[in-house]
Amino acid sequence: MSLRNNKKFQGIRDIRQLQLKDAAIELFGMKGYAATKISEITNKAEISHGLFYHYFKSKEDLYVHVILELLESLLNTINDVEEKYDNPLEQLKQLTEVTHSGSLKEGVYRHILIIQALYSDHLPVEVKKEIVEKYREMVQRIALIIEKGQKNGEFIEGDAEELAIYHLSLVHGLLLSNARKMVPIEVSADKVLRQLTRKATEEDSE
Repeated sequence: MSLRNNKKFQGIRDIRQLQLKDAAIELFGMKGYAATKISEITNKAEISHGLFYHYFKSKEDLYVHVILELLESLLNTINDVEEKYDNPLEQLKQLTEVTHSGSLKEGVYRHILIIQALYSDHLPVEVKKEIVEKYREMVQRIALIIEKGQKNGEFIEGDAEELAIYHLSLVHGLLLSNARKMVPIEVSADKVLRQLTRKATEEDSE
């Protein structure tokens, strides 16, 4: 196979893998892992059932690929904001805005998938361990940003990792609340971060 044809083949392969992963994110997020069939994923991706096994060994293999890529994407986003912004408050503001940007439906499915994976009991121990370690790394990276903000007087005092979990819980909760469309709101990063900022909490206590 010529180099040109090889690149073309790889391009097609990458596109089909992406189609399968996008379909899987939506179906796993909407129906859960156990209730989702490979045939549903291939139908949604408009790829033949037989071709699925050219890209993934099994449904579990696809699921693990998707979860690890989602977590890696979140870690890369943290890297990006740390490179672009020096101020810890601005870094968390940008992370919050990125989380709530793009399609609400896609954002919800991604967050549901990550939470599902953390509590799943169908994955091999080593795979579950890797997922938990990546999620913990994300929490620790956000905690480090909060620690820097505490040192420069922007963020309230307290255990930085605990505050990071509070922050993530609020961000996830707002995403899910908006998805239900009962009382939809336009998420403000400034309001989300009021729980962490020293100035805001001091003003509230006066």
